This record gives sequence, C-alpha cells and structure tokens, in this order.
Amino acid sequence: MFDLYAPPREFAAGIGRAVADRTVARMKETQIDMEFRTIEIPRDDTISLDAQIKSYTKSNNIGIAGYHVDNGDDLTVRVTLYVDKLFERESWIDVANRVSLGNCSLNPSDFNAQMPSMRNHMRNATILMSGRHLQHGDATQATRPLEVFSNCSTSPTTFMSFYLLLNGSGVGRDYSDDIMAVDYSQAPIIVPTIDWAHPDTMNGMASGYMTTFEAKHLYEGREIVTHIVGDSREGWAEAFALIESMAFAKMRNKVLILDFSKVRENGAPIKGMQDRPASGPGPMMSSILNIAKLRDANMAPWRAALYADHYCAAVVLVGGARRAARMSTKFWRDVGVVDFISVKAGGQFLWSSNNSVTVDSEFWSLNQEYETLPANDRTADHIWARKVFNAVIEAAYNDGTGEPGFISVDKFDAKLDGSIDLEDTINQSRLAISDEAKELVREVCRRGAASKYPMITNPCGEIQLVKWGGYCVIADVVPFHAIDDDDAEDAFRTATRALIRTNLMDSLYNNEVARTNRIGVGFTGLHEYALARFGYGWKDIVDEKKSKDFWKTMARFSRAVKQEAKTYATKLGVAVPHTDTTVKPAGTTSKLFGLTEGAHLPAMLEYLRWVQFRNDDPLVAEYEAKGYPIKKLRTYDGTTVVGFPTVPEIVNVAKQMGLTDKLVTAAEATPEEQFEYLRLLEKYWIAGDLDKDTGNQVSFTLKYDPEVVSLEEFRSVVLKNQHSVKCVSVMPQIDTTAYEYQPEQPVTKAEFEKIAAAIKGTVMEESIDFEHLACEGGSCPIDFSKEGI
Repeated sequence: MFDLYAPPREFAAGIGRAVADRTVARMKETQIDMEFRTIEIPRDDTISLDAQIKSYTKSNNIGIAGYHVDNGDDLTVRVTLYVDKLFERESWIDVANRVSLGNCSLNPSDFNAQMPSMRNHMRNATILMSGRHLQHGDATQATRPLEVFSNCSTSPTTFMSFYLLLNGSGVGRDYSDDIMAVDYSQAPIIVPTIDWAHPDTMNGMASGYMTTFEAKHLYEGREIVTHIVGDSREGWAEAFALIESMAFAKMRNKVLILDFSKVRENGAPIKGMQDRPASGPGPMMSSILNIAKLRDANMAPWRAALYADHYCAAVVLVGGARRAARMSTKFWRDVGVVDFISVKAGGQFLWSSNNSVTVDSEFWSLNQEYETLPANDRTADHIWARKVFNAVIEAAYNDGTGEPGFISVDKFDAKLDGSIDLEDTINQSRLAISDEAKELVREVCRRGAASKYPMITNPCGEIQLVKWGGYCVIADVVPFHAIDDDDAEDAFRTATRALIRTNLMDSLYNNEVARTNRIGVGFTGLHEYALARFGYGWKDIVDEKKSKDFWKTMARFSRAVKQEAKTYATKLGVAVPHTDTTVKPAGTTSKLFGLTEGAHLPAMLEYLRWVQFRNDDPLVAEYEAKGYPIKKLRTYDGTTVVGFPTVPEIVNVAKQMGLTDKLVTAAEATPEEQFEYLRLLEKYWIAGDLDKDTGNQVSFTLKYDPEVVSLEEFRSVVLKNQHSVKCVSVMPQIDTTAYEYQPEQPVTKAEFEKIAAAIKGTVMEESIDFEHLACEGGSCPIDFSKEGI
C-alpha cells in the first residue's frame, strides 16, 4: 500500500505551482520576532501613504505592526516598517493535510480509522479532491454548507439557480415545456430602489434609480409589495424568489419594490470570500431591470426563464472570482425546441450557458429509419426528428461552437421508488422563502417527477441529477501516482469514503442528498497511467482486444468503488449511492501536477503558455532579462505577454520509456476513435463491466478539424455514433494562429528547445491567466485570483 515514509509529492514546477498559487494554495502566516526594515517608495500624493504601505507589504508577503516615516522629498519617501509576520503559499502537503483533516472530521466516530489513508493518498496526490475541496477544505468544514464543496447541481427555478451559482456550484436546468410553471408575462411591475445616501448612489455606480419613497409615490393607488433586500447570498436569492413566485401566482397587477439600500457598497470586503471586494448593489439592480422587461416581451415561458437565468448569471460573473457554469436543456419533442437550438445565435446571446437537446432511443431510431425509408413512408415523427437533428448538427458545425449537444436521457435512472418527498424539497433553514415560492417549488417538483425523463446533467455533463434539484460531490484518483495497482485500488476506495462523508454536510437539498447519496469518483492522468503501467498509447487503448488487460484493470478499480460505496454507506447507516463512478473534466486539478485532464488526450506536446502582464509591471523586465520570450500586444493596449515553455508530464514519461512514438494529441485522434474510446470508458469504467450500470457519465470533448471533416461527414459520424454513448461534447478544433494573443501556442520540438535554451540562470516563478484554467467545456467552478486566494 502507501509508503508512510515517502516524501510528499509537490506541485509540478512552472504551471503547477502557478495554478496552485492562484487557486488552491492559501497564504500561511508565521509570527516572527519584530525586525525593522527601511524602504524607499515613490512619492504619490494621489493616494494615501497607508495605502502604499499596504500594497508594499502585500506584494512582499510581510505583515507589520506599524511604521514610521524617516524622511522624504519630492520624489521618494523613506519609511521604516515594524515587520512581525511573514507569509508564504502552502505547499502540496499543507493542502493535503488541511483537506484531509476537514473531510475526516465530518464523521468523528471513525476519524482515527480514516485519517491515515486519506492523508497519505492526498500527500502523494493519488487522490485529488475536486478544486472546491482543495480551496475550502479545513478543520471548519463540518460547520459549512455542502454547496461550497459540491461542483454539480440542478435547479427547477431561477432563484434557486442564482443561489447555487452564488455558492460556486455549477447548475443544470431543464427548460422543457412540461416543467415550466412560471410565465414571466404574469410578473408584477418590478422596481429596484436605493437610498440617495448609499455610497454607490453617491459615486455613480448605482445611479438613475428611484428611492422607495419616490416609487411608492409614483405607484400610489396600486397594490404595492415592498421588500428590503438582505446583504447576503440568501438575501439576494430571496429577492429573486419574490419576483418568480409572484409571476407564478399571476400577480401582474401588483407592484414589487425591491429596496437595495442595505446591500454593502462596491469594494467592501466579503468575509466569506477571503475579503474579496463586493460588487455592490448595482449589478443586481441592473439584472432586475432586465428581468422586469420580460413582463411585456411576449416570450414563451421557457424562453423567458432562459433569459432570466442568464441575467442572474451575469451578476455572478461581475463578482470576478469565478465563471457562472450553467447547462440548459430542452426535450426534442417540444414545439419550441428548434427555437431553443438557435437561441444563442452562435454565442452572440445567452452566452452564460452550455445548451443541449435531450433525446432518447426513439429519436435516434426515427433518424436512422429516415435514412432508409422512402419519402412517402416517412411519418410526421420521422420528419420532426430529422428536422431537430439537422438543426442541431448545422448549428453546432456552422457556428463553430459545438452547441447545442445531445444528451441521451433515457440512459439515466432516477430510481423514483416512492421514497421521494416532493412537498419538502428545500431545506427551509437555509433559504427563507414565501408561501407562494414554496408552492412554486412543489409544483415544479411534481412536474419534474411526472416527466417521462426526470433527469438531466450538470454543466460539464459528467453527473446525472433529477431536474428538481440535487447535488453530486466529485473527486479524482491518479493511478499514475500510485505505487502499484493495489495502492491505486486503495486510493479509489478511500476517495469513495471521502465523498460519502461529504454528503453528511448540511445543504439546500438535504432530502434529495439523503435519498440518493450521489457521488462521482473519477480519475485523471489516465494516459500517463496507460503508458507507464502498460506501455499503451492512444492507438493501443482504442483497440479493445489489444489492450484488454488495461481495460480489465479499469473495471477492477470501478468495481472497487461500487463495492466500497455499498460497504461504507451501510456502515454509516446512509443510502447506498445511486451513482458512483464518473469522469470529470479535471482541468484545474490536473494542471497542479502537469497531467492529461480527466479522459482527455493532451492538447499539445510542447507549447508556450502566454501570460498577460501590464506593460509597466517590473516582472516583465526581469523575465525579458532572463531570456523569456516577450511580446507587447497591439490589440490589448498596455499589455505585454510573457511566454513560458511548458511540457506535459506525459511527454516526460514517453521520453523516459522510449515511447514518444505512442504520443497522440487530441487533434490527431479521429472522431471514430474517440467515440470507440468513450464506449470503452462507459463499459469498463462507468459500468465496471457489469450488467447493472450505477455510474454517471464521462465528460469528454470530442475534437474534429472542420478543415478536414465536412458538414456531411460530421452529420454522418454523429448519427452513426452519438446514440451509443450517454453524452459527449463535439467541438471543432479552431485555428487560433490568426489571433495576436493565444493563451497557449503550439511550437515544434526544435523551436521549444531553442526557447528553453535561451532562458538564463535560475528559472523564475511562473504566472497564469484564467484562460489557462478553462476546462474543455469552457466553464470552471473553481475560484481564481491573479493575486492568489
């Protein structure tokens, strides 16, 4: 098993350390005996000296008890600092220790039994809990809500979607006709107000709004509902709940005044988010003005709900800490599905969501029959199914976005065995909502449970969840980091127990979590493992007969997860997880150790990672002096990019083993090969080569080159293969060489070696931009800060 005395693994040099510093590695504080440090800073009368000192101490990772001014002139100020603290970023073992402690503390009765295995697999990075666990996990975990640790969720309403997004969860929502209970044309007149004395009113960041006094005077004689918006995530969600529930109750003739005077101003620190600056009331008030326009927009209910959710997501994006990861779905039988397919207009509108059409075996059968039947024998069902299919294919190919996709929802099992309580799906202690909002939730839950296919997926497609609200917690195992296969199996079992413990936390959907106990144990670095353990490259593993030993080993690991889930759930007296295995995108966590991400092939073998800096950033001159490639951008005024030569770990493994001929990039794999790979993953990993499938899905982006694959070839490949897998994102490989700024630029081996050789002396600390963290699906549920968390 694990080696208790082996040195802990460390973040990969370069990109791994850069990603860690901006996502999961916290700043550690060390108290020191006071020392006096004299510095000179440029004189700047436009800001206070306190602010300059604060900026200096932060950038130099020190804390001070105070300072005094020695002297100064027109150019500089000489200051002595009383330094009493030093700060440094966590190492991987620091992260591993605090996350293991937090997770094992969720079930105190077996803490001592679970901590050794959890800690040792974490310190060796054979287990990588999801990025949200790595960020937030610590000794306080048991007191925090599950939403903070859950990557994936679904929601049946706008206000619940908004609340989940604010908590950092990716959210899926179905917009099929049979679940749409709210008609925004029946919403009240909505008036956001704010007091004149609010700081954001006075500085112009929330201008042009009435006060509550003015609004009441304007609508005198009308029935008015006034609500003071609370200064919290719950308070904001409750405001949207009022709007939505009043539309549900058809209160069109009423006036709803939402007073934002109590919401903290722009820039004020948010204690629950490492003191990040608040956005202030302005963005949410602007969002509510947009939602108010839906009242008279003459939209179908599904379309108005789609717009309302997008306006809410935009508020989350303004916060700057994370992207709003969303999935929107609609069933192929719906009359409005063709409008849904084109609603984003190639990404020009409603860009905050990934969209997919939900389909079933009937859809695929009708389309396959359409191919062979004479025109006169085709029924109206055949013609409609083909119309929907063609609309999806042409939008995905011609728009160059790969959207919308297809999700085969008949392959999901909701296990509605009568144990579900549709009358009490929301934990009322978490979100205080009106009686009308409670009835709205009950209605959409009843509709969801009555629908033919009651499940959809999370935004990245790897987790199946009921439409009316559920979660899944996820983690990865890295068999490539394991000592041997027995050690890897123990890691899969340990990760399974860790996720079951996570589901013991309090959440908005307590009842559904208790009913289903969904988990998602996945893997990352799979291609490194196949190469190092079996000597197999891409061409080998898509040949099932040749690589049978590899696939049987993956089935062994899968069955270990399923067995451990049953054993540990029974021990704790909780439900056996309804779903257990998955493959998530794993973009951020894989980069910590330079691994291929989830099930994906490497995008490039040697490349330059271009990172943006301000032209006047002193680091630019330092990088240039060391020999790093530098470019000043013309299209991004005031911006310089620095190129960091980067090699994925799989290239190093291949070189060590003399197997570089086995390496294949995502662009080099054919669509047919990638579909076969997905089928094998679903058979051996997701289902464990068992008749009963209790797994989730594989999040995978299948790439094709539109310069090589024509529209008709694309149509044919999807029709032939898509029905055989649960879901997959099919996206074009876009040539970005025409753009001045590319986050990642492929280079030849000779170019790479020339650049690397030009870098002189000690390699400098590297940086990273948000673009480098984006998963294949284009969304990322992890908090990011250029300055670190």
